[in-house]
Amino acid sequence: MTLQRPRLITLVLLMTFTLSLVHADLPPSTAYPATESRIMFGAFTYGGVWQGMEPVYALESKLQRRLDIVHWFMNWGHAWDPSLVAQASLENRLPLVSWQPHQKAIPDIAAGHYDNYIRSWAHGARLHNGPIYLRPFPEMNGDWVPWNGEPAQLVLAWQRTVMIFREEGATNVRWVWSPNVTDWPRTPENSMEAYYPGEAYVDILALDGYNFGATRPHIGWRSYESVFDVGYKRITALGPQPVWIAEIASAERGGDKGSWIRNMFRSTAFPRVEALVWFDEHKGPDWRIGSSEGALSALQESLLFLSP
Repeated sequence: MTLQRPRLITLVLLMTFTLSLVHADLPPSTAYPATESRIMFGAFTYGGVWQGMEPVYALESKLQRRLDIVHWFMNWGHAWDPSLVAQASLENRLPLVSWQPHQKAIPDIAAGHYDNYIRSWAHGARLHNGPIYLRPFPEMNGDWVPWNGEPAQLVLAWQRTVMIFREEGATNVRWVWSPNVTDWPRTPENSMEAYYPGEAYVDILALDGYNFGATRPHIGWRSYESVFDVGYKRITALGPQPVWIAEIASAERGGDKGSWIRNMFRSTAFPRVEALVWFDEHKGPDWRIGSSEGALSALQESLLFLSP
């Protein structure tokens, strides 16, 4: 028997309310099972996981859904921290670590000056019982990061890092190569393709892209498909790996953020995208999922009714 949509929505709401009563005395994360869908949904949360899992649980409570992926940033020089990975991996969440060499020169990494440090990370990662998604040198084709500008050296640094992890038996690490959706500066020497270390060294092809809306009038309001169209075509030409959107968000000013989110989930333009990882922080533009009731409701509804 096919239920009419109003009756289906009412039934789902009643079931959700009942589950909330049953799990009222449990930690926030266990009250919201992960939704099975064709796309995983994750987030970077401001303060998490460095402040524990509370920021993650708070976001999950808003979404009424467990995150599939928990994303955070770490700098080169910071020791491997098994506690961060362990807590981010609770209840089958996937840890995504962006590893950034703010104070280290890329040619020095490529030349082997930091091999012992890389090995210490590999030793720690190997001991984790589960997959770890490691994202070194994110947005390397953007001149706002200090590891931009030397693509040949970055390729060597990436390949060297991967090989050290393999030598140490850290086969549970998945390597996420994640340029920005737009090269800046837009020169052949700085193209995302110039930074690609090769299919043998990359498990996930990823992109970062944002709808800046009225916060950058020279760019303006752009749809999800408009933001990623060209970058997706370029990155999928590099290899057959799965594609993730490793950083994504929309500003509030300049358009309807709720509609933007709904259209993102309805889009069929990028069939190889397997994960969307939201950047949930008020950083200049208000990227947060909860920046407005309309944005939050749109994401709740999209996650609830997303077809598998």
